[in-house]
Amino acid sequence: MSKLKIIDAIKRSFNLLKKDPTLIVLFILPAIFSLLSQGIIAHLSSLIMFSMIIWDGLELAPMVHVLLLLILSFIIGFFFKVWALAGAVLKVTELEKGGKLGLKEALSRGLKKVPKLLVPAIVGFAISIIMVAGLTIAITNFPFISMAPLVQDAEPSNIVLRVAMGFLFVIGLYVLIRLYLYGPACVLENNFGLKTSWKLVKGNWWKLFAIFLIFLVMSAIIDRAYIIGPFLSGLIVGPFTIAAKALIYFQLREAKSSGEEELDVDEPKERPTEEGEV
Repeated sequence: MSKLKIIDAIKRSFNLLKKDPTLIVLFILPAIFSLLSQGIIAHLSSLIMFSMIIWDGLELAPMVHVLLLLILSFIIGFFFKVWALAGAVLKVTELEKGGKLGLKEALSRGLKKVPKLLVPAIVGFAISIIMVAGLTIAITNFPFISMAPLVQDAEPSNIVLRVAMGFLFVIGLYVLIRLYLYGPACVLENNFGLKTSWKLVKGNWWKLFAIFLIFLVMSAIIDRAYIIGPFLSGLIVGPFTIAAKALIYFQLREAKSSGEEELDVDEPKERPTEEGEV
């Protein structure tokens, strides 16, 4: 098993951000769209609540328009987030070699990685949605659960449903952590990164989970800031997370190369350039 150190990975990611603060610039647009989506969701929630109070005057058109705007905002924001991920991985790769990749070059080269990177990113997002849905149904008293049909086996059925959804959440969490390193793997190798991440994380699941939890808590705390919480979270936690993932990927790859771990993983197709090459 590789000697992956959680605190060391976080400290090194912070040092990389100090060396090249432009890493943060990559995440400005994703953070803006995250804030925009939160605002649209709040507005949509207000429309739904208003329609529940005054049902007779309900008009679906405003809600449909807001919902379409939300979907469009999410798609654009998701694209920019994937693009920022690719650019950040490339910049971290250069920093690890002692060089420095310019912002324009990182965006240009990162854009070429986006089409392939979208595939694992969508997979990761789908798993996250399944997890959230499973956990929500398992612990929340939704009307369709609490107001079950008045039959004798209604309560046992509800319990089975909650247990099943809880189990789905656990499975989703396990898979999500096993695929945690798909970003750097996809950007630096000639594949989608899912298989590589699955094999690299083997034997390090709990450590990766701890790192995932640390960044999740950081994001949750910053999100509480009034109005600009989602923006600050994306702008601060985003580059931190990607830098840490890239550093962990490098360490686990190096562990494999040095014989610490037996992993059948393709060699990276894109290597960090020597210092001075941009």
